[in-house]
Amino acid sequence: MQRMAAASVRGFFQRTGTSIKEYFQRMGNDYATVARETAAGAKERPLKAGIVLSGLGFLTYAYRTNPTELEMLDYLCERRQQMVLVPNTEHNPTTTKELVSRDFLLSQKRLHHYNLWFFSLLVAGDYNDNLRIYSSQDSNLKDWPWTELWRNIVDVGALGKWYRMDNAFVDYDINTDEINLLPDDQR
Repeated sequence: MQRMAAASVRGFFQRTGTSIKEYFQRMGNDYATVARETAAGAKERPLKAGIVLSGLGFLTYAYRTNPTELEMLDYLCERRQQMVLVPNTEHNPTTTKELVSRDFLLSQKRLHHYNLWFFSLLVAGDYNDNLRIYSSQDSNLKDWPWTELWRNIVDVGALGKWYRMDNAFVDYDINTDEINLLPDDQR
């Protein structure tokens, strides 16, 4: 009985192994043919090939530098440390508001990170994911998903940067409220 089971298992793997080997050989030949035809097409139309290759290069770069959720948290921590080095009286209110709003959303577990391959979105949720009250669960009370997403976008991350946060940190060490108190001739 044992020999018969071993023979059938061995026969199965011999048949399967051969078909898998043939499958990968055919797939390799197909890819080689496509590569040869692509190279020939690039010689015929070099401008088109250059545009396509530069587009693919940009998409590859965007994919590789797309900020992850962990990188977003590190980035937020670095920005907080940057603000610690500046006295509170010199903090820009816009920068402080941006940091406080993100900290508030993070502490309530309402800040969600969506990785969309070439860029990332930070979206504020209306409720904590663990909250199970009626208004957070009933789809009839919710807005369209795309409208809700668009309305709640906090930041867009791409090419290794978070754009709204970077804009908030342009003059992070200049208190604009104090500057607005100055007379017009001293501004």
